[in-house]
Amino acid sequence: MRNRILDSPFQPHSGISRLNSTLFDINQSDVTGTVNMANPGVVADAICGFMAKRYEDFDEVVLRDGFIDLEDIFWGRYPGLLPCDTPYHDLRHSMSTALAMARMVDGYETEHGGDVPALGADLATLGVLLALFHDVGFIRRLSEAGTNGACLIREHEQRSVDFMRIYLPEGPLARFSELAELIHTTNFSKAARDIFADLSPQLVDLGRMLGTSDLISQISGRYYLERCQHFLFQEFVAAGADRMVSPTGETVILYATPEDLLRKTPGFYEHLVKPRLEGEFSHAYRYIAAHFGGDDPYARAMQRNLDFLRDMIERNDFSALHRNPMPLMPLTA
Repeated sequence: MRNRILDSPFQPHSGISRLNSTLFDINQSDVTGTVNMANPGVVADAICGFMAKRYEDFDEVVLRDGFIDLEDIFWGRYPGLLPCDTPYHDLRHSMSTALAMARMVDGYETEHGGDVPALGADLATLGVLLALFHDVGFIRRLSEAGTNGACLIREHEQRSVDFMRIYLPEGPLARFSELAELIHTTNFSKAARDIFADLSPQLVDLGRMLGTSDLISQISGRYYLERCQHFLFQEFVAAGADRMVSPTGETVILYATPEDLLRKTPGFYEHLVKPRLEGEFSHAYRYIAAHFGGDDPYARAMQRNLDFLRDMIERNDFSALHRNPMPLMPLTA
């Protein structure tokens, strides 16, 4: 929390939000076309708007401070950390995950009904903060200046957990600091049942929504396919995640080109993402429709992206991906 961490290399910056949204394409909105995802203040406004209506005791200062801190982190203004250098896992991705999470939390409360909120303001705020900071582990420390942030791909979830264990205890949500472990719901190498062991049903639901928000916010994105083509492949190559070493010691190329990565994306969705969404996360995405009164713009956008991709694969023609996505990171400012 801002101005509260006194003995940590991750001490928050004391300045106010300074992102100039005019430097970016303001038409790059969320899936509803209503929230400018190039402006952290606008995203924070959107989330705080419906959370304040949902919870009488909602403390929006905590959440707004989180947005300011995360912006400072990604822009290299946070003591102890270097600027973001991962174009796919950029500030927009973190904010998109937080927005999807907040909408699911609101839908969860709608579906569970009753006079008393099922989660309550504090747990809801915690969930959104964990979504907002879930990829902070890609951000390099000062001692890692010679490392590309993408190279942290295999450990970034635990790094994010470690960061939040430092960040949360100095604020009003300190009692929830151990729940930073829920960030591992965004980690495909962790089984949800292991993450949820010994947690209450309420916290399991929160974790399912967190893991779901990371997946649906990406695949529904307006520039998802272009971001995979231009940025995710680039990060995979930098991290060496585009290849593997076989049991016989041979190097096996997993993704030879950006187009090869795209060709394998439908299989990634069908065999890894969909079973996780519908199985381990127990269809938590249904809370999106509850938030929107029965509509689910995320599901429509995901289907549209996947259908468009499958059509290109069938025609073996990716020329339709002619748009240039703009990552939200310092090098583009």
